[in-house]
Amino acid sequence: FLMTTSSPEVGEALAEALKKGEEAGGSKEDAVKAALECPCVQGLKESSCGEGFRNALTCFITAPEEERGSACAEQFVELHQCMVKHAAEFEEFTKELVENEAKEGYLPASTD
Repeated sequence: FLMTTSSPEVGEALAEALKKGEEAGGSKEDAVKAALECPCVQGLKESSCGEGFRNALTCFITAPEEERGSACAEQFVELHQCMVKHAAEFEEFTKELVENEAKEGYLPASTD
């Protein structure tokens, strides 16, 4: 399985999944289920980092909105590390991340 989506498409897929979750109404669990059922994130779910993706998305949806960034940082760092580890699978996505490093407003990841 090779992921050939570029990062804007990955970002759009995540946004679409989150929207589907919000539209589901009901509990946060219903929102997570709806978001993960979105065909837009099928590639990420089936990738080598599928478990990390599910963990990060679940955390993001279930965390209080004002705490999403801090509450889910660990899950997104783990997802990123997995994507780096499986770089060939995420080649296009990684390439776009590197290109974005040169853009104004980009915050480089800590290497601590």
